[in-house]
Amino acid sequence: MLKALQNPDFARLFVSNFISEIGTQIYRIAIPVWAYSATGSALVAAGVVAAQFAAKLLVTPLLSPLADIYDRKWLMVTSEALSGVAVALLPLFFMQSPTGWIAVAFLIGSMQSLGDPAVYAVVPELVPKTDLDAANSLIMLPQRTLEMVFLGLAGVLVAVLGAAAAFWTDAVSFFLSAAVLLGLRPLPAGGRYEGGYWQMVTAGVKYIINNPVARYVIGILAPAAMLGAVDATVPPVLATQVFAAGDERLGSMYYGFMEASFATGAVLGIFLAPWLSARVSRRLAFVGGLLLFGLVEAGVGLSPFLVAVLLLLAVLGISNQIFLVPARSMLQQGIAKEYMGRAMSAWGAIMSGSALVGMMLGGFLAQYLGPSQAFAVGGLGVFLTALAGWWRSRDYA
Repeated sequence: MLKALQNPDFARLFVSNFISEIGTQIYRIAIPVWAYSATGSALVAAGVVAAQFAAKLLVTPLLSPLADIYDRKWLMVTSEALSGVAVALLPLFFMQSPTGWIAVAFLIGSMQSLGDPAVYAVVPELVPKTDLDAANSLIMLPQRTLEMVFLGLAGVLVAVLGAAAAFWTDAVSFFLSAAVLLGLRPLPAGGRYEGGYWQMVTAGVKYIINNPVARYVIGILAPAAMLGAVDATVPPVLATQVFAAGDERLGSMYYGFMEASFATGAVLGIFLAPWLSARVSRRLAFVGGLLLFGLVEAGVGLSPFLVAVLLLLAVLGISNQIFLVPARSMLQQGIAKEYMGRAMSAWGAIMSGSALVGMMLGGFLAQYLGPSQAFAVGGLGVFLTALAGWWRSRDYA
């Protein structure tokens, strides 16, 4: 994986991503905690988090042509800088405004809709094909590593320094990230402004629908994400109801263990995925990782022992990266350069929308079937989706 960092521009992109992610993890803890402590409303706290996902779902398709028209370096710089401005609005003006919190979260999600497609669109331009899986793994490494080691520390920082200091830290991290990106070489897009902006949006949609690689990868991952996203909302219920017998404090501790287990597995998976993709086809790694994910997620629901669940969640984190890394590489290799930005935008929007549906589905299943059964149903659904993908892979090949 370190070979990919020998490219100075990719190394700069990696460093920028790492700096930005430090502040983001602090913000991730600070905003819902502050929203709940200031209002006493779990609905407001959830709304602040959901606003960022909603922005990715709604805004990403509207901004999708930009990464195919304009220099992607400046799109990334603009995304980071404006995200810093958005977060700075919280301590400056909106510390007591729920509407302001939601607006800022929506702005940050919108800026991610601008910057993230540009990031994934330039990766194939910065590294050779043989290093593509390693590069995609490295792009995801900061988030997963910081989730593993930093979320608890972020909670302590928020508790000790306060929410305002946490927001300023996040704003500064965005500004520093933008400064690092300024050192990139120009990264012009391959598309041309033809037929009007909205025609470019629709042309991108048509291209993705007709492109066999995009249709295959996104067509499998969208339903898998809906069914597999129970692991985002059900674990705290599973920890409290099943393993802590209703004790909220003990359940909170067990939930922390669960999150740490999954994040640790995800970090291991990030290192394992490029090694595996170098030995088997990306298509096999993609479908095989999904099959494993479905089986393990169902196993979490069937296991009556906390230790076994923690081990299974670690394997779940590993399998999550085993299919995500080759999936992104397959898209990057199978999409024409002039459509790359719109394809990555479609990926982000569909995954965000699928995750939102999956989170609600997980809550519904946990409420009416129970948390263990929710995991079992979700895992079985992912496994069946992966089997369908295995069957369809004959046509893809």
